[in-house]
Parts: sequence; structure tokens; C-alpha cells
Amino acid sequence: MATSHSPPIHPPAAAWPHAAQLAAAFLLGAAAALLAVRLFQGPTGRPLDLAAAQPIDLNRAGRGELLQLPGVGPTLANRIVDVRDGRGGFRTADDLRTVSGIGPARLEKLRPWVRAEGEPQAVESKPTAAPTVPKKADALTDPLDLNTAPLPDLQKLPGVGPKLAQRIADERTKKPFASIGELRRVSGIGPKTLEKLRPFVTIGPVE
Repeated sequence: MATSHSPPIHPPAAAWPHAAQLAAAFLLGAAAALLAVRLFQGPTGRPLDLAAAQPIDLNRAGRGELLQLPGVGPTLANRIVDVRDGRGGFRTADDLRTVSGIGPARLEKLRPWVRAEGEPQAVESKPTAAPTVPKKADALTDPLDLNTAPLPDLQKLPGVGPKLAQRIADERTKKPFASIGELRRVSGIGPKTLEKLRPFVTIGPVE
């Protein structure tokens, strides 16, 4: 009597290994995150809220705010903060040229997004008037001798605070100033600041 052979029974296909399931879930999550980032960003890749934001005050902005500026990465943001702190603040947006890595082209790209505290707003249009003497300098009756004036008197000069006054004193200790123009040796005093200080300072006889 012939015996019938039933077809072999194949075991059911094994489910995906646990590791494969985790990998697939990770890839799906990453794709969703990338999609969300693309929806959040504008066509240029910058956050959308930058276009509607007010210009950033260079003297108050933290590294996080500076990173929102076009073309500014972590390294350049750190340089801006270091230069700002070293010179006691920026007087105008043009002072960004003193930061390594910011040339004329990059400055023009940044200019619409930044300003310095006290810098005139472009929207204001007032008749040209004679330059006014800073109120702080009203207390000065005579020009100060750069080589002998005490720190409290140096702080009465326009645009000179405690830090800058100390730098002036430190510099004259190294070598007395031979002329008013030598104030440029002091970190934080550029051509514009020098011209503001010139009417209020003098150089006495150097021993």
C-alpha cells in the first residue's frame, strides 16, 4: 500500500529583529525632524523670524543672537564678543571691521541686521546742527593732562568709562604720551574717539 507524502511545512517568516525595528524607527524620526526644520526655515536657510526682527544691538547681543546673523558661525560670534569686551563696546556698526574675518563685503551684508547702542537711526532726519559738547565734559574747566590726570578726571572725558580710563593710565605708565595722537596706542581708541577727546586733553612737559 503506497503511503502519501504530505508537502513539507515551512515555518512562518520570522518577524524583524528588534535591532532592525529600532533602526527603522530612528530613520523615520530623523526624516520627520528634517522636514520640520525645512518648514521652519525660509528659502535662504535662515530662521524666518530674523526677517521681521529689529536690528540687533551689538553691545547687548549674546552669542546666541549673533549666531542668527547671516554668515556668522560660532567662531565669528566668539570673535565679535571678544573684540567688543576688549574695547569696551562698539560705537557704530562700522567698528565690526576691527573683528578678524569681517571685511567690507561681509559688513555690508550684516549692516541691515545690526546697530550699536547710541548710533543714530537711519529713519531719523533732522537739520544739521552745530556739534554739542557731551554733558559729562561740562565738568571740565581746563584740558586734562593725559600724563598726570587722575582716574576720576579721565572718566569725565566724553566716551571714557572706568575700563577705558584704566587702560589710558596703564599705557602712560608704560610710556608717557608724547602727543595727543599717541592715545591711539590705547586699545579702544580709534580715529573718531581720538577726535572727540582732542579738545579736552593736553600734554604737559614730559620729565
